[in-house]
Amino acid sequence: MNHQPVIIAAFMSFAVSVVFYGIWAMRQEGSRKDVMKGRLKGEAVKTKAEKAKPGEAILRDVKYSEIPFLNAFLGGAAFAGLLRLWLLQARVKTSPGTIVMSVLLLSAFGFFGAWFASENVPLSIFASLAVGGAPVIAVQRKRNKRFAAFAQQLPDALTMMKNSLQAGHTLDKAMKVISEEMPDPVALEFRETVEELHLGVPVKRAMENFSNRILDENLKIFVAALLVQREVGGNLNDLLGNLAHTIRERFRMEQEVKALTAEGRISGYVIGVLPIALCIIINAMQPDYIKPLFETETGNTLLKLAVGLELTGFFFIRRACRITF
Repeated sequence: MNHQPVIIAAFMSFAVSVVFYGIWAMRQEGSRKDVMKGRLKGEAVKTKAEKAKPGEAILRDVKYSEIPFLNAFLGGAAFAGLLRLWLLQARVKTSPGTIVMSVLLLSAFGFFGAWFASENVPLSIFASLAVGGAPVIAVQRKRNKRFAAFAQQLPDALTMMKNSLQAGHTLDKAMKVISEEMPDPVALEFRETVEELHLGVPVKRAMENFSNRILDENLKIFVAALLVQREVGGNLNDLLGNLAHTIRERFRMEQEVKALTAEGRISGYVIGVLPIALCIIINAMQPDYIKPLFETETGNTLLKLAVGLELTGFFFIRRACRITF
């Protein structure tokens, strides 16, 4: 049975849906810009707070998507809050609904594109996962990059806080100095914490929010030490100085561990790439020699087994070279 007309129809329906969604998104963006221009000109714009009945308090308009049905769905979904926090940690200025729609649309595009080209279900599923996971991978890479940059800047921030406290500043003033003098991301995170303190958020809650925005073991130690010091007392200056020294020593030890395990990690990469490179070279030089691997059932079985063993070996080499301390 020829499935090509069905595939073409599905692919065209998907393309038309993407076009209409893009037009709708552009119209929504234009309406938001018109509202902002009206506010800048001093025109009265009805907001949700103004339309609310007397006595109703709207603390924050939590919106997961500009699409009503998707916003309602994500509002009742358990993972939406985690997705929102994940985007906040990466400082990606987009809504969870945009990420969800991007993943779904790209997954469909990858599946139908691969199916149209090869009519192979496993290959189409793999293409769907690879293309659909691109937004997730991009956000995760940015998130990890922010965490790494913050971890590098934290010892200097603690030293600056210690010096500010020794000069007679209060805790929020010392944090404000960090937000003004140091670069992002440490400046942005301390700035948000200071703003929460100025808005009346308790210190414990503000510091917990701080540690939720940045996943770092050293930051958790700092937050725990600060909260304990506020409860039982003690010299905060010495605490910050010792903590900054400890974090620097942890970084020094981590660099030594990376240097000692560099040979093993490079061996893992070589072992992972070498069979693929040899397969490409042999196929270019003697195509008939390697054809049985792809054209016979026994060859396909051996190829799948080789890929499985390759991934298993690479995984165990990575685990052996990963040292936690």
